[in-house]
Amino acid sequence: MLKWLWKSPSDKERPLTTEINSPVILLVGKTGAGKSTLGNHLLRISEDKTFVFEVSENKFESCTNQSSYAVYKIGNKEYNIIDTPGVFDTDRPNEEIMTEIARTVQKCAHGIKAILFVLEAKRLTDEQINVINGIITFFGEKAFLYMITVFSFCDKKETTNTKNFEMSWNDKVRMLVNRMGNRWAISPNSDIFPPGQQIHKECLKNLENIIYNLNGIYTNELLEETRKKQEELARIAREKQEKRQREYDEIKRKEGKAIAEAEYSKKKAEDDEIVRIENEKQLKILENKLVKLETGRIIRMSELQVGDRVLSNIRNGIEEFSDVYLIAHIGKLDYEEKFTKISFTKPNGYKDQLRLTTTHSHYVFIENLSIMFAKDLHPGKTKILVSDGNNKLVPVIVDDITNEWHDEYISFYTRAGSVIAEGVLSSCYDDCPPSQSLMYLVFLPVRWWTFFKPSTHRESRLHPYVQFLETAYFSFINLFVQ
Repeated sequence: MLKWLWKSPSDKERPLTTEINSPVILLVGKTGAGKSTLGNHLLRISEDKTFVFEVSENKFESCTNQSSYAVYKIGNKEYNIIDTPGVFDTDRPNEEIMTEIARTVQKCAHGIKAILFVLEAKRLTDEQINVINGIITFFGEKAFLYMITVFSFCDKKETTNTKNFEMSWNDKVRMLVNRMGNRWAISPNSDIFPPGQQIHKECLKNLENIIYNLNGIYTNELLEETRKKQEELARIAREKQEKRQREYDEIKRKEGKAIAEAEYSKKKAEDDEIVRIENEKQLKILENKLVKLETGRIIRMSELQVGDRVLSNIRNGIEEFSDVYLIAHIGKLDYEEKFTKISFTKPNGYKDQLRLTTTHSHYVFIENLSIMFAKDLHPGKTKILVSDGNNKLVPVIVDDITNEWHDEYISFYTRAGSVIAEGVLSSCYDDCPPSQSLMYLVFLPVRWWTFFKPSTHRESRLHPYVQFLETAYFSFINLFVQ
C-alpha cells in the first residue's frame, strides 16, 4: 500500500542545512518543467491547500533558488522528496546551480533512491540534446540506473492514451527514456485531471510503483567520481588556454599581432573541435545498441555481463530469453573499424538504426528466417525481422544502408545463438558460414564448458577459442579461393 506524509501549512519547505536521514527522491529538470508541481502532487497537496514546494506562475522564471525537501512515504519506507533549482537551461549550466545540487546530494547520507527527470511533453525538440549532455556530464553514466523520466504538461489524449503518446516521441527523447531502462511516467495535469480524479491517482501510483521497484542507491561516491572527472577536464582546458596564450604572446613578439591572432584562432578552433567530438562521444552513449533483460530492464550491450538473460527471440507471442555465456570482445581498438548502419522503420512508425561491424561480418535474420550479412542487405527490398512491441516479430523493409567508422564494439554469444538488438532479430555469429545450425554445433565445446566454469573473459583481446575459429575459417576461405 502506498502512503504519504505532508507538513502543515505553517511548516514550509525545509532548506537543506543538515544531513538528510532517509533515502532521497530528487527532482531535476529545466526551469518551468514542473518539478515543484510534481513534488506537490506526490505529497497529495491539492490546490486549496498551501503548497509545500512553491510553484511559479511564470514557467520561465524559477521559484526554487535553493534545494528544499519534504518527508514522504511509499509503503512503510520513508523518503525525502528534494526539489532542486532548474538546470540545463543553457549550453553552459550555471555553476552556482550545479554547486547547489552537488551540495544537496552530498547531504543525502542514505543516498538517492530515484532521480526524477521532469521533462515538458510539449517541448520534444532537438534542444533535449543539451539536456541529455547535461545529465551525463553532471550526474555521470551510472545515474541512469536510478533515473525516471516524468513528462509534465501532458494533454488529455497524451495522458489517457500513453501508447500513442510514446509513439510521438522524437529520437533523442526515446533514446533518453530507453537509457533509463524504459522507466517513464506522467505527472498529472491538474487543469485537466484535478486531484481526487481516478486518472490523477493512477498517474501518481504508476510513478510510485516504478520508484518502489528500483534497485540500489545513487551514492555520494558516484557523484564524487563524476565531479573528479569534470575537474580533470577543466584542468586540461585551462592548460590548453594557458598554452595558447603563451604561444600567442611569443608569436606576437616575433611576427606581429595579426599573425599571432590568426594562429591563436586556429589553435582555439582545433581545441574546440576536440571538445565537440568528445561531447558527441558522450551523446553516443545513448545511441549504443540496446537489449532487453528478462527482468524488464533495457540496457546497452556494453553493460552486459556473463549470466545475463537477454531477449533472444519471440515465438508464438512469447518472449524467449537466453543466457549470455561468452563475451568474446569488448572495448576499444587501436584503429577504427568499418560498421554497417542499417536504417529501418519500426511497425509503430518510429525510425531506428542498428550498427554492426563489417570487418567482423555480422548476420541478421531476414523475412524467411534465414540469415544474411548486414552489409549485403538491399535498401527498399530486403525485409528484416523486427519486434512490433506486442510480442510479435514482423518483416520490415530496410530503408538505407550506410557505413560508419568506430573504434570500439562488443561481441557476445547467447546459448540460443541470437539476440534482439534495437528490436532487430540478429545472429550472435560473425565471420562464419551462413548457417545458425552449423555454428551452434561449432560452439558446442565452449558452450558446454561454460556450464561448468563460467567465462571470465571481458577484454579487447579476442577470446582464444573465437580467435582460433576465425583464423581457421579465413584460412579455409583463402585456400578455397586459391
